[in-house]
Amino acid sequence: MSATNASRNGCEAEAAEVPVAAPEVEADKPARSRSALARNEELARAEKMRREFSANVSHEMKTPLQVISGYAELMANGLVPPEDVPRFAQLIYEESQAMRALIDDVLILSRLDEMAPGDNETEAVNLEEVASRVVGRLTKLAADAGVTVGLKAEPVIIRGNETLLKQMIYNLVENAIRYNRPGGKVQLITSCTRDGHCTLTVKDNGIGIPKDAQSSVFERFYRVDKSRSKATGGTGLGLAIVKHIARIHNARIKLESEVNVGTTITVVFETAH
Repeated sequence: MSATNASRNGCEAEAAEVPVAAPEVEADKPARSRSALARNEELARAEKMRREFSANVSHEMKTPLQVISGYAELMANGLVPPEDVPRFAQLIYEESQAMRALIDDVLILSRLDEMAPGDNETEAVNLEEVASRVVGRLTKLAADAGVTVGLKAEPVIIRGNETLLKQMIYNLVENAIRYNRPGGKVQLITSCTRDGHCTLTVKDNGIGIPKDAQSSVFERFYRVDKSRSKATGGTGLGLAIVKHIARIHNARIKLESEVNVGTTITVVFETAH
C-alpha cells in the first residue's frame, strides 16, 4: 500500500470514529418549547416579585423618614419648647431604629434570595443550645411586653447553618412575643422523633391568626394586625425570612392558629445529623 493510500485510509478511519449528532426528533420540539415557556414564566414571576418588593420597601421606609425629617426640622428651627426636646429626640431615635431594623431584614432577604438548598456552609448544629441563646437575647423584650418565654428542649443535632438557624428561631420567638398580650406565654420546644425527623416548635397563647390570613403570613410585608405591628416595631419581614431559611435547610413549616387562643409554628427537619 502506498503512503498516500495509507494516509487516506487513516483519515477515513479517523473520520468514521467522529460521532454524528442524532437527527432532531420532531416530538422533542413541543417538550423543549414547554420547558422554555415555563422558564420564561418563572423569570417573569421573579421580576414581578422584585418590582413589588422594591415598591414595598420604598413605601415602608417613607414613613420613618418623614417622621425623622419633620421632627428634626422643627428642632432645627427652634420651634420645639426646651421641655419637649427629649421627647422629640426619643421619637427620632425610635423611628431611626425602625428604619435600621427594616434595612437589616431587607439585606438578609436579599442574601437568602440568592441561596438555594445546599448552597450554604453547613455544620452539626445543636438546636437546644441555639434556642437557649436566643431566649436569653429576648429576655428584655419579653419582660417589657409582660410575656413569659419558656424552653422545653432536648439535645437536637441537625446539619445546617448555625447563623441562619439562630435567625430563624429569633424571628419565630420574637414574633410570638410581639403578637401576644400581657401575661401571655411563649414556649420553645426542640425534639426528635423515632423516624429521625427533628422539630423546632414555637407555641404561644397570643392573639392568633384568622384562618383566611394563615396562608399569607409568610409573605413579605404581610401583617395580620398592621396597627399592632407598627406599635411593637415589626418590619413585616420576619416570617418571610423564616420561610426562606427553612427552604434552604429542606425543612417544612406547619402552622396551627386560632384567634384569641394562640399560634403554634413547627419547623420539621427531614433528618437528624
